[in-house]
Amino acid sequence: MSDSDFESRQALHEFLDVIRNAEQTFLDPEKELDHQGHVDGYQHLFHLMQVTIDFYLHNDPLRPRLMRLTDGTRKLYGDNVDAVYYFSQVRGDQEYVIRGRHFGSCYLSFCLYGGDPNGELADRVTLNVNHRDIAFDDDGSFEIKLTPDPKGPNEFQIDPDSVSLFTREYFLDRATARESILSIENASPQPPALPLDDVELARRIRSMAMFFMCTTWIAPLPVHLPFNEFCDPWEFDPEQGGWGTVDNIYCFCRFRLQEHEYLKVRFRSPEACYWGLQTWNYLMQSTNYNDFQVCVNKQTAVAEPDGSYVIYLSHREAPKNWISTAGYNEGVLFARWLLAEELPKTPEVELGEW
Repeated sequence: MSDSDFESRQALHEFLDVIRNAEQTFLDPEKELDHQGHVDGYQHLFHLMQVTIDFYLHNDPLRPRLMRLTDGTRKLYGDNVDAVYYFSQVRGDQEYVIRGRHFGSCYLSFCLYGGDPNGELADRVTLNVNHRDIAFDDDGSFEIKLTPDPKGPNEFQIDPDSVSLFTREYFLDRATARESILSIENASPQPPALPLDDVELARRIRSMAMFFMCTTWIAPLPVHLPFNEFCDPWEFDPEQGGWGTVDNIYCFCRFRLQEHEYLKVRFRSPEACYWGLQTWNYLMQSTNYNDFQVCVNKQTAVAEPDGSYVIYLSHREAPKNWISTAGYNEGVLFARWLLAEELPKTPEVELGEW
């Protein structure tokens, strides 16, 4: 067999073409990104490459592994600074056992997504299980089964078109919280994995290329919105596609601020197990939370006497409820509510000067 006969070689060159063309998704003038947005676009490609390799080269639905989506330096898909996310490929004709121990985070969930198993974005949510649905032992231990034939407590339906699993865990104080211990395994023992052959490696490379390309279609965010004005909050529709969660309500504002300006955001929050506001760049990546205060949540925010909240977004520090721009003149201020009792009203925004 000559080098040109390898299917994996052809797949690799197809993937390289996808990478080569990816910059057009953020350099396009219609995207209206500023200079920093273009720089972030190039950096985002490397973050995406890391995740692509983990999720679609090193992950096998017959031998699942929970692989981390983001951390302090690798960011993707609208990561929340108060959350931890894990991913695994799955197959709808398999049974999976997830074991863990929960240490009291405010939210924990397991969400299955359906679609094509070729790396495309999900078509729909096929199952959502959160901590309210799970029976825990006294020490927080639990075991759930994802099965085509659920029969008892902590057993949940996996649909035939299920292709991926995301776990989400949210914390009100990320610095002091203890992350849940989680593991996943196929309920049916599998033989030892042999080296990938040419056909299987080519298939995985093409899945990587598809995942990479689809992600660049949705990041950067569409920015044809007025500056310094929130859109109306919306609930995630399980049939809309993508990797959101039906437990969330979302809302965001495209901001533009000079050094001497601030945004004053006022809102009321319904009862929810978590709510938070944070900054993203245009690629839906959290800004530098290691060095800046870029998020305010249900626990850290100080309420007004009437129960409302006033949040300040600015370059310089505000007296209370401050979110730093982290060096960005333009970006996204993103809000989400988890398991909210009702749809919140649109936050009010006032542009001011110090």
